[in-house]
Amino acid sequence: MGRKIGFHIEFDERELIVEEIGEEARRCGITVEQLIKRFIVDAMEGDSDAESIPGETMADFLVKNGVLTPKK
Repeated sequence: MGRKIGFHIEFDERELIVEEIGEEARRCGITVEQLIKRFIVDAMEGDSDAESIPGETMADFLVKNGVLTPKK
């Protein structure tokens, strides 16, 4: 293989995806890093036809589409 290229991804503590990524990786029997690579490859293939739910603000949009938990 050639030279390694890395990316750093950070999540906010309110983001629901953090626990979901770990659970999905365990179900698949792979590491979180391997699962993220799969997600990137799938996204780059452009197979998603999922529609998003409009929001009043960006934060509202992210909550309605399951990215963030509502602020307390």
